[in-house]
Amino acid sequence: MSGAPFENPREYEASALLESGFEGIRREVLQLSVEDFVDWPEALTTIRDGYDESGWKFFGLYSTHDENVDALYDLNENRRRCPYTAETCARIPGMTDAGFSAFLPGTHLWPHHGENQGILRCHLPLLVPPGDLGLKVEGETRRWKAGECIVFDDRRLHEAWNHGSDWRVVLIVTFRPESKRS
Repeated sequence: MSGAPFENPREYEASALLESGFEGIRREVLQLSVEDFVDWPEALTTIRDGYDESGWKFFGLYSTHDENVDALYDLNENRRRCPYTAETCARIPGMTDAGFSAFLPGTHLWPHHGENQGILRCHLPLLVPPGDLGLKVEGETRRWKAGECIVFDDRRLHEAWNHGSDWRVVLIVTFRPESKRS
């Protein structure tokens, strides 16, 4: 890991695999509706200090470390519904978790940091509506661009928001950084 707020996605095989599969992955997410997603397990369902997290939804595909997450989804059924995405994620070296993260309009995830050491998060933006949407890691902001991966260390302080006109969906893949490209 570089120590910078954001990693260079070109250094990781995860980014190359996901970006090359963008069209097929996007086709599968377009077949889902908001009702297919469940509340993100860690999200608050209220407004707190001006941050509204109630619109944070998730459609899980893989979970290797959290039994609570596993209980929320029929992961096998979700992988059956999105076989191309599931197969693409399974090919990522060091992949530990994967799923579609959706923010409904007005969702703002308050600044927080993850607890999992030794992993990176890769976002592949799939549905990016017009408006103010972004991801801030330790004070540096990036805007999602459909088909272009963003990679960061989840332990760093980060927040995300969708003040756009429609739902925003990214494929989140968590992986071990030793899967760096050579």
